[in-house]
Amino acid sequence: MKNDSPAAKIQEFDLLRALAILMLMFHHSEIYGMSLFGYLLENLNPYFEGILLGTFFFISGYFAERSFQKQNKGTISFFFSRMLRIYPPYLLGLALYMFVLEITLKKPNLLIYLTGTHFIFAPNHAKPVVTIWYIGAIILFYLIFGILLTYLRTTKPLIIASALVFAAAYALHQWTGLLDERFFKYFIVFLAGILFARPTFPSNWLSEKQVLPKLALALLATVIFALTLDLASTSPLYIFGVVVFILTWVVLLFALAANIKVPFLVKFAGVVSYASYFVYLLHRPLWAWLAGIFSVEGGGDLIFFRLFPASIFVFILSYYLQYGYDRVLASFRRDG
Repeated sequence: MKNDSPAAKIQEFDLLRALAILMLMFHHSEIYGMSLFGYLLENLNPYFEGILLGTFFFISGYFAERSFQKQNKGTISFFFSRMLRIYPPYLLGLALYMFVLEITLKKPNLLIYLTGTHFIFAPNHAKPVVTIWYIGAIILFYLIFGILLTYLRTTKPLIIASALVFAAAYALHQWTGLLDERFFKYFIVFLAGILFARPTFPSNWLSEKQVLPKLALALLATVIFALTLDLASTSPLYIFGVVVFILTWVVLLFALAANIKVPFLVKFAGVVSYASYFVYLLHRPLWAWLAGIFSVEGGGDLIFFRLFPASIFVFILSYYLQYGYDRVLASFRRDG
């Protein structure tokens, strides 16, 4: 019998994370400007974005809960351990955005991005910067849920407190313009990852079982999401539609991943997953740098260059950067 414990799901999450980062490369390659058999690929944009980013937030929530299941060291220890993993690489990515992509950040904006608080202030009170908004979001979610998980270990109080935080954040956004509008959908997805990781949550949701019913639910959720796309991103109906869309697809993709038995594919996904954080941070500036070196201009040539030779380089470099950084962290822990 297959082990359905949280610890047995690492392989499936590697496959999901690998799929999400590969989708991200497609998403950022500018391929949406092309068409396939007369169908504009731009129409896929919101669906790809929802699945790939939703997967990242769901997995982050899931493993935040798993960390507290192993040992509740408190908010400060949890937040520090997460920041130690994500913040120094983020600074490298931020530097490359500024010097390679020539993103200009004057003093107030620079301070906001250096402190990782840009998801609170941008886009209404600070300059928005593509892609790295995600790091600000994940920092904020780690802080919020680090506090909640420290003091609320049972599910019902956690859900109630999360609903109160959501309501307060919604009011704050409406009154002041603080918080990126994406806060609301991904806050719920992150919380869902936490709840799915709990032993009390029905194990069939994250398992290899019932693929066809999960497919039917995902397709139905896609229709619901499509009907909400024209609504404002803070509309309750839109938030409901996109969250249901993301969660049903995460559940479906997990089931498909759990049924993959090809050792090479599993190993390949593990390598891609391992490199994914640095890939996320560095792919845009590295693409631009490589395109400048090889004099690759716009259009189909640039898209092909980004998706294949440039991305291969990005993945290889990111893998070894992650490996080197893990060695540094391991040495830091030994010395500490």
